Amino acid sequence: MSVDATGGAATRRNASLDLLRGMAILMVVLVHCQEEARTASPALAWFAQRCGELGVPLFFMVSGYTMMLTFGRTVDLAAARSFYIRRVFRIVPLFWIAIVFYLLLTRGQGIRNFAPDGVSASDVLLTFLFLHWTSVTAYNSVVPGGWSIAVEMQFYLVFPLLLYLFRRPNGPIQCYALLALVAVAGQLAADHYVTPWLAASLPGSHAYLADGISTSWLPRQIICFAFGILMYDVVELKGRPVVGALLLAGAALVSTWGAELLVLAAIAFVVLLSNVSLSWMALLGRHSYAIYLIHFAVVSAIVSAVTLDTMPLFLLASAASLAFSVYLIEPRIERHFIRLGHALAAAGRGPKAVVTTT
Repeated sequence: MSVDATGGAATRRNASLDLLRGMAILMVVLVHCQEEARTASPALAWFAQRCGELGVPLFFMVSGYTMMLTFGRTVDLAAARSFYIRRVFRIVPLFWIAIVFYLLLTRGQGIRNFAPDGVSASDVLLTFLFLHWTSVTAYNSVVPGGWSIAVEMQFYLVFPLLLYLFRRPNGPIQCYALLALVAVAGQLAADHYVTPWLAASLPGSHAYLADGISTSWLPRQIICFAFGILMYDVVELKGRPVVGALLLAGAALVSTWGAELLVLAAIAFVVLLSNVSLSWMALLGRHSYAIYLIHFAVVSAIVSAVTLDTMPLFLLASAASLAFSVYLIEPRIERHFIRLGHALAAAGRGPKAVVTTT
């Protein structure tokens, strides 16, 4: 049993949350190994590319579910303060360390695939401030995979307002309608306005960057968090939000990518309903954030030392990244900041503290 943000008893934590996080991080590592490996069977290459790219959306779904579960009973300034303190100390320190780490690793050039001329001081500053989603040369060049952290931070800003709406009379249906509207508008804007405009404004050889930046803004990704909220409504609150589910399904089906998300959400929903857990997957899930940040460097180091096919590279990179988290990142860095965040959050709301680390 966890304790909520106001010190009261919260819903018993679903064991499948860490399993889903474990699935998500394995999907992410697989797709990046496939991109760097010497060879892969056509079937494995297809699976890695199509299914692996859904790893981050699965993280977003779990995030939406988890925030609904752990925010607390009330939506007021004290609860929002506690929420933001815990989120900041959970996410920010490790990400800032990753900025320094990857700048040192790339000798200040960043990831050249996403910053063809190298990163600038403004790219680094935007990334430091979690505003890298606003720049075609910053969104994924300073910290590889950092675009997804920018999306998370955008959602954190609006989440208390969404939760406040959700908890009002008739609030859930209004919340789902708003999320569906934003998701449809975001997808259509990305497809027909944002991406074409950005592509036209860039040199021809850099036009591909426009596709990537449109994925790193919240209106395009909010449907993932919305599915997480819907799953929380059904699994934890025992609700029957049929109209809400239809609204989100309709919003998802605006695009092929959204249809894939709908299938992913259905799978995640079945897993959450089962409340099942596997110890090794749960371990990966608990260390998924650190693995996400470090695995890019691990994969790069392995392929520079030895030539491997996709599956051996995937197994080795997953094991090595987990080992880095278990023996170095979590005990030496992550754990201390999480505890500090919980202590600061508890100091501002009374004698009881949050004990969950989600």
